[in-house]
Amino acid sequence: MKEVHTINYYSINEGAARRAKEMNSFSDYKEGSATAEYRAMVDKAAAIAEQQKSRVDPMYHEKIDHLLDTYARKLAENMNQGFAIDARVPSVMIAGPANFPVGKKEKQNRARDSNMEEWRYIQGLLDKIRSTGMGGISADDPAAIEKLQKKLDGLERSQLIMKEVNAYYRKHGKLDGCALLSPDQIEKLKASMAANWRSDPRPFESYQLTNNNAEIRRVKTRIEGMPLLQGVQRKEKTVPEEVPGADRGAPPFGPSWPEVLNGRPGADP
Repeated sequence: MKEVHTINYYSINEGAARRAKEMNSFSDYKEGSATAEYRAMVDKAAAIAEQQKSRVDPMYHEKIDHLLDTYARKLAENMNQGFAIDARVPSVMIAGPANFPVGKKEKQNRARDSNMEEWRYIQGLLDKIRSTGMGGISADDPAAIEKLQKKLDGLERSQLIMKEVNAYYRKHGKLDGCALLSPDQIEKLKASMAANWRSDPRPFESYQLTNNNAEIRRVKTRIEGMPLLQGVQRKEKTVPEEVPGADRGAPPFGPSWPEVLNGRPGADP
């Protein structure tokens, strides 16, 4: 019988999530929604981990499990920190323009930026899970540019689809009837939006578009530099598909539509 790794869920501060909602929206906070969103994201990460374990040698399984646990722990820490930051200063809608603390809001926004950078690093752990036990694209691979171009095409198609789906939602206020999505994909997106603690969730949040666009730029840079790397003829050097510390948002849509509508970026290695 196949052994499934036990998922470790870490604590989400529901009180902080509620305060963050109250400081930024007039609508009521749905008790347990932040925890539900967190657990859904960890469950999807666990599914990615199990899929990867089925593809690679068992010697890599422990490393994959460790990466999954790191993802779950750091995600909880990041979300809790985000709630605390959002609760520091009310939005102008709540406070009113007359009493709005501009200086404190600027400080809050800087903290949000830092929190978002940490978020992007955490999402990059999913790509590390996907790449564990797999090889990268070698500079001396005659098909390297072709492979990278195929990946770039998928990323650019993903960017266009995400933008068009968001535009459809803004225009119609719903996803039903969107020709870009299948009925199953529509239901998955609707469920993801319903679990989102934000007051005005969108099918694809701005960080997903930003991360995917950063990945497009990264792959374009690799393609441009590949002829030079190939000319060096370093046959034992593999240009890694992963660059530690880099922004690593990948698309929820790709040539094979992997991890469709996970609510967070993802792609096959």
